[in-house]
Amino acid sequence: MEQRNSRLLQLLAECAAKMLAASDPRQMIDYLFDRVREELSIDVYFHYLVDGTGGLRLEGSGGLTPEQIELGRRLEFGQAVCGVVARDREPCLAENVLASTDPMTAFIRAVGLDSYACTPLIHGETLIGTLGFGRRAAVPFTDVELQFLRTMCSYVAVARNRLDVQAEMMATIQAHETLAAEQAHLIERLSAQPASSDLSMIAHEIAQPLSAASNYIVVVQRALEGLGGAEGLIELSQARVEIDRCSQIVSRMRRLLQSGEINAEFATVRLLFEDALRMVLAARPDAGSVVSLDIGEGVGDILGDRIQLVQVIANLLRNSIEATQGAADPVITMRARGAGDWIEIAVEDNGRGFVSGILPEPGISTTGGSGVGLSVVKRILAAHDSEMVLDPSAERGARISFRLMRREALIGEEPASSARSGEPAALKQD
Repeated sequence: MEQRNSRLLQLLAECAAKMLAASDPRQMIDYLFDRVREELSIDVYFHYLVDGTGGLRLEGSGGLTPEQIELGRRLEFGQAVCGVVARDREPCLAENVLASTDPMTAFIRAVGLDSYACTPLIHGETLIGTLGFGRRAAVPFTDVELQFLRTMCSYVAVARNRLDVQAEMMATIQAHETLAAEQAHLIERLSAQPASSDLSMIAHEIAQPLSAASNYIVVVQRALEGLGGAEGLIELSQARVEIDRCSQIVSRMRRLLQSGEINAEFATVRLLFEDALRMVLAARPDAGSVVSLDIGEGVGDILGDRIQLVQVIANLLRNSIEATQGAADPVITMRARGAGDWIEIAVEDNGRGFVSGILPEPGISTTGGSGVGLSVVKRILAAHDSEMVLDPSAERGARISFRLMRREALIGEEPASSARSGEPAALKQD
């Protein structure tokens, strides 16, 4: 017994080292199966991954016929042994399967297994999938063997998460580099055409989400100095969101500049605020403590271009952050209030304000920037039949607001019908 335990410990160490250095997840599991099948008399393995639609897809297997593989291609949570393990996030041992009539074991019984041990693959709070091993012989797994398999599965979860994070990071970095090259090309064109305010607007707006994406990627790269973690995938997901936002900004800004039209849809004000705040804080995390949201009762959806309205709010928020630099007690509020058929959205701060009491002309900056941001805001709001309003009554700082039509005012009217059905409506700039 001691000799076998020693062999299992040595085998565990060898497999763990191999898995943690693996570059291909399928080869990693196949290697594990080949190494343990003889020592543990294993005939079959099933490796499932969560597919994102409430089920499991078969990622890899061993010891099965093509027909058996096809039979187990996908499982719902709670279906068969692996589905139950995924649902409950607890290991499961099925024994005397061939003599059983339990519906849960029907699938592995059809494969000819008499004992089956399945373990959930969990990293942190994230369920990655399941990994199960089966025997056709009527020989139950011992406690030592079960402990060995479950320990091995914990290593698989760590290795699998690392590979997933690395793959996602490489795809994200590649997409980021492609968009960065596009941005550089736009800036080059802008330098060659100094009078092109349209190119200036596009380049300016691309820079914002690209900056956010860059910061998310840096966080993940630092995390991967260790083994990575589920939080790395979250950060990469945010980076991909910002990169996708870049692509949408380019296409929608071009449409706006060429035809004056926007993609109109119903958008929730709170989500607009949260998206804008998330994008700005990715580049300026230190500003999070000074920004607050104040959304009035009954403020819900407005009609407008969600992507471009997030840009509007982000630009105003960024200007407020710049304006409050050096303030003793900086305060910035993103506010929304209902006003009849309209919703008023405002960004307020207690910064240095506008000395002249009026908004600067396009291309003129009061914060040390290029002055393009407010030009973008004016252009987008004009396409929404709206405009920026600077509150002259503010005793200190600045309050810039604009109004958009609320959803309730449009229900039952023809102009909103296409937007309600999920098809984009077109608003055109006069």
